[in-house]
Amino acid sequence: MIEENCRNCKEVISGNFCPNCGQRRFKRINRGYVIEEIQDIFVDVNKGFFYSLLKILRNPGKTAREYMDGNRVDHYKPIALAFVLGGISIFVSTSVLNLDEIMKSFSEQQHINSKLMSDIFTIISSYYAILMILLLPIFAFITRIPFKKQGHNYYEHIVMNSYVVSYYTLMSILVMYPILFLFRQNPEKMMLVSQGSFLILPLILVWFFKGFYNHIPLKKIIIKILGVLALTLLAYILAIIVSTVAFVLYGMFVDKGVLEYAKPK
Repeated sequence: MIEENCRNCKEVISGNFCPNCGQRRFKRINRGYVIEEIQDIFVDVNKGFFYSLLKILRNPGKTAREYMDGNRVDHYKPIALAFVLGGISIFVSTSVLNLDEIMKSFSEQQHINSKLMSDIFTIISSYYAILMILLLPIFAFITRIPFKKQGHNYYEHIVMNSYVVSYYTLMSILVMYPILFLFRQNPEKMMLVSQGSFLILPLILVWFFKGFYNHIPLKKIIIKILGVLALTLLAYILAIIVSTVAFVLYGMFVDKGVLEYAKPK
């Protein structure tokens, strides 16, 4: 086996693991790596959970770059981290804030008469953290398009976006949820804070990718992020059109009851 230097401590590695710090020999992130990490969520707990949280809070883009370049021994695996933080977010939003019940009440106050629309509104507001994780494959596809020339593959972009989602979820837990708790008796203000938090995402994306690709000028990063936002909007519109057509066809030819579910009362 060819010798190489450890990406974490620079010790010479002749086997699969560094004899000094124990880190595995560097392996580029690919499809097999992502599948292995998802499996590890359920069978392994990495020791670097709080270390990774602190690193992400300081600079998520730089942290992701370190991990991508092979310095992984002290880090909690990013996809697993996104799932753990997503679980914490759902627990706080539903068990502490009772956000799902509050959003249902808000829907009634706003006269959202369709049960389908009310349920969609409640799910998005209360379980957005898990929805973002489930959409990671789409986010990765979108961010790879403007940054394709940088040479990172699709699965590496899944890991990048895991860090973005983790950072956003972590800031929601630390900042947004305490504010929502203060306004828990006022659904209108809670909704305003919740919706306003999504407006911060473009800034987070600029900060993240500037930290990750620190050799790219800020102006070019902003232009690329605008491209990401445009592609995201396009994907959203296409998803709405496709899902609406599929829903109507299902209601017309399979189960007419679903049309009643969507019909205003």
